[in-house]
Amino acid sequence: MSHKSICATILAASLIGMISPSSATSNATSSERLIDPLNFNEDPTALPDLPAPEDLSPPVIEPLVMPESEPQAPPLTGPAGQVAKPTGSELSELEQTIRDLIFSDADIQKVGFSPKQVDALAEAYALRKFRPVWFEDQSLTPLANHLVTEIRKAPAHGLDPQAYGVRQLASILAVMEASNATATLHEIAVVELQLTRAFATYGAHIAGGVVRPTKVLKNVFISPQVPKLNDMLTQMEETRSLAQFFDGLEPEAPSYDILKDQLARYNAALTSDYPVYIEDGPSIRPGDTGGRVAQLEKRLQAEGYAPYYSGYTGTSEAEVPPTFYNDDMVALVKDFQKRHGLTVDGVVGKKTRAALNASLEDRRNQILVNLERMRWDDPLPSGRYVKVNVAEQMVRVMEGTDVLYETRSVVGKPRNATPLFSDTFEYAEINPTWGVPWSIATNEYLPKLRKNASALSGTGINVYKNGKRVDPTAINWSNVSKRRFGYQLRQKAGRKNALGAVKYMFPNKHNIYLHDTPSKRLFNKDQRAFSHGCIRVQDPFTFGEVLLSGSGHSRAKMEKLRARGKTVRLKLTETVPVHLRYYTAFAGVDGELQFREDIYKQDKAILEALLTSQDAFKMKMASTY
Repeated sequence: MSHKSICATILAASLIGMISPSSATSNATSSERLIDPLNFNEDPTALPDLPAPEDLSPPVIEPLVMPESEPQAPPLTGPAGQVAKPTGSELSELEQTIRDLIFSDADIQKVGFSPKQVDALAEAYALRKFRPVWFEDQSLTPLANHLVTEIRKAPAHGLDPQAYGVRQLASILAVMEASNATATLHEIAVVELQLTRAFATYGAHIAGGVVRPTKVLKNVFISPQVPKLNDMLTQMEETRSLAQFFDGLEPEAPSYDILKDQLARYNAALTSDYPVYIEDGPSIRPGDTGGRVAQLEKRLQAEGYAPYYSGYTGTSEAEVPPTFYNDDMVALVKDFQKRHGLTVDGVVGKKTRAALNASLEDRRNQILVNLERMRWDDPLPSGRYVKVNVAEQMVRVMEGTDVLYETRSVVGKPRNATPLFSDTFEYAEINPTWGVPWSIATNEYLPKLRKNASALSGTGINVYKNGKRVDPTAINWSNVSKRRFGYQLRQKAGRKNALGAVKYMFPNKHNIYLHDTPSKRLFNKDQRAFSHGCIRVQDPFTFGEVLLSGSGHSRAKMEKLRARGKTVRLKLTETVPVHLRYYTAFAGVDGELQFREDIYKQDKAILEALLTSQDAFKMKMASTY
């Protein structure tokens, strides 16, 4: 193959970013939603079709889309940040060509790399003295084709391999391998950097997700961690295996692998020729008969629950499953209810039927969204930590992937959604007082005081102004507005205190903490989103015993302090992180797939962000022709 043919092929896959300014402006909002820890993954092309089955057709030469803008580029450190145009007398011809391409503004921009990407490339390649990653003696190494192989596994993560230009990269590699080493040094350098970009983008998405949570969701303050490009290259070369390297970037939680398996199962289930729904009607109870029982059996089969009836396979519309709701089927329904956080009674009522009738596509998309959420998580800390799944309304004390203790919780109602963030416990407070937040004081107590100045009598709540206690009956509350509410309400410790016997503090700007409550009845409900944002714990002293055991505080000690009635702080002497997260699909302790209601309607926002960015990618592709 001639030099001109090779060059034409590479340029056809390199002319990216050369779109009109108007197109770039129209996509600015979408690009802000993407994580940019490496300056290689800000492009909406990095988002998946939902789903996107892997295309194994013969490779076709098409333009390889390059990222345009990376507003969150990290500052350069080390040699790359200090070298403007390093001399290369000690470099090989290829190394010098790579160096010259990176530091030539005109040449590097001509083949589609943005200034922020160039900064990351300059740092990484300067640290390795411009030694190529994917070539040796101007010939492709097996590592290049291994990269293409690994990117083709993207659908297992719910990602689209074409977001990383896998088909175009495969075509380029095929052309170069067929050229009998006639490619120019410049062409080799361009392909070298393209492969590095694909490696960096795919690695960043596996390690930290595609979407920026803070740009898409309200009350979410999670910043995914992604290693820098030069660290990724070093680690990859040390492992000597791209498969092992990418596996190491995946979230450590067992739920991630289980959700990947379930994603494959749901994608397969979506090929079914007919949907299965349970018609509206009265609750289906043990012993009932009729066509709706047959529908129930088919739906359980579609959801992956083992059919108890050996003559029914669920593969044919003509098959007629049993129409008697017997004990075997009741056991399956109870299992379903348990995995969906519903009352486990075997009765197919309104809530159970609604969960059963959720479309398989919606369930598959729910898995996609939660795979993305898990990629946002920090690496598992050493030692103990606390994880709150707000969607599940459960609190767990963890050590690695082991659950040391779990308890039900009450979380913020939708209009007072519990924020998502990470912090560290500092102390527990026995017999806490409660400083009523301004929003609660003005929205709930002020209207009561306007009607009756003695409304706080018997609640244990006192009124303060400028730190001094005042008599609420001496105040003309009808003249007090929300905007000029100059009072503070504080509830003294005691049996009626809203925080109960103890609170567990990790001081934060959101004023969120874990605490006891006198309203124990709410823990019996399936759905427990009733608080103003803080997290109520069902058995606070048992939770505290596990949490504080490393700091020398026992349950007996806490209960003794509780009986004294005085407010006492117990400090933690060890570091115990706390992570407030929100998973609507995850693996239970038994390893089985669990689903929960999306009480804060976050799933839709994440899914729409993925789809919107995918649409932006299609517009960019169209603008290159």
